[in-house]
Amino acid sequence: MAPNTEKRQVSFPKLEYPIFREAQPKSAQHWLKGKRLQDGAEDLWRIHDSLYDLTDFISSHPGGTHWISVTKGTDITEAFETHHLKGIAESLLPNYYVRKAIKPRNQPFTFKEDGFYKTLKLKVMDQMALIPKDVRKKSDFITDSLLLALIILAPLSCWGWTQSFVIGVTLTFLTGFVLSSLVTCAHNYFHRGDNWRMYIFNLAGMSFNDWRVSHSMSHHLHTNTAQDIELSMIEPFLQFIPYKDKPIWAQMGAFYYPLVYATSLLSIMGHELILSATNHEGKTLSWRNLIPFSIPAWMYLMGGLPLTLNYLLWLVTLVPATGHHNHRNFFEGDVPRDENIDWGIHQLDAICERIDYAGNHFKSITRFGDHALHHLFPTLDHAELKYLYPVLLEHCEKYRCNINLDLNLFFYNL
Repeated sequence: MAPNTEKRQVSFPKLEYPIFREAQPKSAQHWLKGKRLQDGAEDLWRIHDSLYDLTDFISSHPGGTHWISVTKGTDITEAFETHHLKGIAESLLPNYYVRKAIKPRNQPFTFKEDGFYKTLKLKVMDQMALIPKDVRKKSDFITDSLLLALIILAPLSCWGWTQSFVIGVTLTFLTGFVLSSLVTCAHNYFHRGDNWRMYIFNLAGMSFNDWRVSHSMSHHLHTNTAQDIELSMIEPFLQFIPYKDKPIWAQMGAFYYPLVYATSLLSIMGHELILSATNHEGKTLSWRNLIPFSIPAWMYLMGGLPLTLNYLLWLVTLVPATGHHNHRNFFEGDVPRDENIDWGIHQLDAICERIDYAGNHFKSITRFGDHALHHLFPTLDHAELKYLYPVLLEHCEKYRCNINLDLNLFFYNL
């Protein structure tokens, strides 16, 4: 069936509906393909209402080549505004200017100089000078410690099953918990420039390259809107969008969501391998696809279980997963504050903060804590975020905005 080019978003009816949102397979590649058709970037890079040719800058981009190379032909306004906090990018941009865009932006978000986000960004840039220079080492220590724990626990869980049922179950549970925590830690690193810790994310069968698109570019920048591919990827099993014709079984998601999350990593890994093997929209197999299998290989070499049992045990360790949506947040279909809304204010409407994680850096980095500031400034390390709360709270009071606080609703951690 041909995509419906006349369909409009519900919350923002003047904007085109993502053309490949329902296309199968649901993928980061389809999302980018749709943006190339709808963003009016004319095979260049669009920032606000201007077009730039960043081809010559790709190889020298401090964050790595991937961020720019995959976004050619799309509107990167939100990414540009939120990923650069030193003022350097703005000074370099005029060197690559080509011309004004013809088509209006297909986004509802504004970045006015006197608006909520841009003025907050200036305050945060000043505050960053006061943050201890070595604070990121706290995140590195937690991440590296969890990686070491996984290396030890993975084969140890195999050994445990040769001793007793209780020991086997206990060590397997610990291995799964550590793997889940470690992968969430790695999410802290793929938001930033290329680094070795971002590869840890692939241990759970996912692709940090694809998640830089589906999570960093789509979910983070277009949170809970029709452009948020994370919402469409989990449909129809979990339907966060308030569809008028939502079936009864989908309305009961609060009862069966554990099963969906428990099988999510296995589904994502299979999805990743199939799309890579079939060269979906130019996606190819690479050595990165072998990273997840390093765990069962290590378990087999050191654990002492037969190959089949070893493989099954590895699959069990992939069951623990985390989710971070709350049904009380803004979602596509809800009424927004305005059809043209400040991007930062939209973020506060679309996310929630786990108050029981406040001040606990381990929980924050392993369970999506400090969520408001992480969404507003995704390239900052989780260890840096706590120093910015006084600035954010004061700024929210000035603009009469609130941070959605939550203790234990649908922001679940399994």
